[in-house]
Amino acid sequence: MSNSTNVKRLPLRKKRGPFLYFILPAAIIVGIVLVFPIIYGFVLSFFNWPQVDDGTRGFINVKNYIELFKDNEFWHSLFLQLGFIVIAIPIELIIGFFVAILFNHDFPLSGFLRTLLLLPVFILPILSGLTWKLMLQPRYGAITYLLSLFGMEFPQGILSDQSLAYTAVIIQDIWRMWPFMFMILYAGITSLPKDVMEAAEIDGAGFFKKTFFITLPMLRGTITTAILLRTIDALRIFSEVFVMTGGGPGNGTMLFSLYIHKQAFEFGKLGYASAMAVILIVISLFFAFGLVRKNMDIDTM
Repeated sequence: MSNSTNVKRLPLRKKRGPFLYFILPAAIIVGIVLVFPIIYGFVLSFFNWPQVDDGTRGFINVKNYIELFKDNEFWHSLFLQLGFIVIAIPIELIIGFFVAILFNHDFPLSGFLRTLLLLPVFILPILSGLTWKLMLQPRYGAITYLLSLFGMEFPQGILSDQSLAYTAVIIQDIWRMWPFMFMILYAGITSLPKDVMEAAEIDGAGFFKKTFFITLPMLRGTITTAILLRTIDALRIFSEVFVMTGGGPGNGTMLFSLYIHKQAFEFGKLGYASAMAVILIVISLFFAFGLVRKNMDIDTM
């Protein structure tokens, strides 16, 4: 009996070997690129670790976290980061959704235009930031010139005003990332059952009724996934803002990721910056678990 059992199990054991060999390289790469930096940063957050060793390096327990929550600049950067998410992502979602609805109907050159709309997503963030910085240049920028035609003059430049610079950063992100929302939502809309829409049309449902009472409820899982991916991405936004404003003027666009960079590489406080990075990871996990749980609740309905 035991011999026959061993014979039956032998092929399964043979199959596990190659499977593990394929998984192992990916697991090693993920461990080196992702897991190790997170663990190292978490450990470093409990140390005073100046970039240049001045003899003060050492374990300080949770002092970095205590100082962090007393830091007004920390709260300011966190407020700007969350404000960025709350403003930019809903606008990107709304634009992406209605453009996806539009492109769900065939019309001349729809395939070409759909491809053209996706181009901003594939532009590197640093190039997007540089492009918008040039377009907003006070004397020669294209956008500044167009606004001046409508009597909107900005002598010091849009990026030199705190509120306008923050608005410009958000608009730049909306321009670059709404096609990402469109891409996900368009895939979701095209996968919806056609018979439901046809039945609604037979019953006399118009565009708005079909959109808000059929399409949106059926897309809740897709919308939640799109929001989750964009939120996590928006929490780590850095390159385009750094290129456009460097966190200025003043601290008007000093988003959370820029403040981490400033503490680490301008002030040389690697332990303090690591504590902020840990907070950023916790916030990301909070959003991720919250949205995933919401998505699971939708799937079970």
